[in-house]
Amino acid sequence: MNLLSRYLLRQNLFLLLLICGVGLGVYIFIDLFDRLDNFLDAEVGFASIAVYFFYRTPFILAQIFPAVFLVALMVQLGLMLRNRELLALEACAVSPGVVAKSVLWYALALCVTQLLFSEVLGVSGHKAADRIWTEEVRNRQIESRTLTDIWFREDNRIVHMAEVVPSSKKGKGLTVHVLDENDAGSIKEIIRAEKFQVTRKGWILSEASRTVPESFAVENATQLDLDLRTDLGGFLIIDPKTRLESLPLWQLGQEIRRLQDSGSNIERLQTAWHMKIAYAGSVLVMALIALAVVSVFGSLYVIIPIGLVSTFCYYGLFVLCSSAGEKGLVPPVMAAWAANAIFATVAGGRMLLGRSFHLG
Repeated sequence: MNLLSRYLLRQNLFLLLLICGVGLGVYIFIDLFDRLDNFLDAEVGFASIAVYFFYRTPFILAQIFPAVFLVALMVQLGLMLRNRELLALEACAVSPGVVAKSVLWYALALCVTQLLFSEVLGVSGHKAADRIWTEEVRNRQIESRTLTDIWFREDNRIVHMAEVVPSSKKGKGLTVHVLDENDAGSIKEIIRAEKFQVTRKGWILSEASRTVPESFAVENATQLDLDLRTDLGGFLIIDPKTRLESLPLWQLGQEIRRLQDSGSNIERLQTAWHMKIAYAGSVLVMALIALAVVSVFGSLYVIIPIGLVSTFCYYGLFVLCSSAGEKGLVPPVMAAWAANAIFATVAGGRMLLGRSFHLG
């Protein structure tokens, strides 16, 4: 590492820690007052509240880090611009490309750090905090959750459950479409049941009926056995109401592969998987934005507001594209990486013009 890189690194780390502390304090302050009524109504003690935010801290840091890095880098480059340090570097034959290269290598290292931090400490801390919120504040166990409108496929059968409690292995409103093995496009029979229960031997259906579409024949039965092997406990992981940021990258990958084999809808999980990597890559995009803005504007008081506006635009586009990906409107890869690609192209194209920073 050369002298310039060490200087940039040391100065940026100081600003990064300072702004990160301020951002973390503001986030926790707002979050505390947003949840204060819930804590008071549940009569949760101060110790539980402190532990809750202690576990939440790594997740919060992982979420705000790209924006914090952008502000820290803009302040650093803005101060160097105002103090004529960038002009002095160019006078010593150090081109803007050399400065940009040092910043981008540093940002790339932070991308990897942010991904590892968020997927290890961030995920585990989020799970622990969510457990405290669910069990102590909301006074309900995760395992006793009731899921609604669940679809899955097993062999040639497409199953829909209107309501199911995975912990008790019971549910209501079961509909099974049995596909014809010789003609996958046609339905061989439709099985319906008002209630059902899962046992080791299979699924037991109560108040059931069989309908054959070809002959319109209907057969009613008080009880009916069905040889389904799907474990209901797995649906606690893929509950549509589950916050996907609480699942680590490798667990999402396992669920995607398992559900892909069963023919289930996996666009939401695939989008979330790519979003985790794309969000870590946003640190590099923020570095490009900061370098591009400093190359255009020469005032520190203009650089920071422009950077903040760019950040809000980036996050807005990121959320919009990810929502479209989760609903299957665009491919998951495109949904997760579209914001990064657009802003990196615009900012990177501006940097390729090679304009001196001090001319901004």
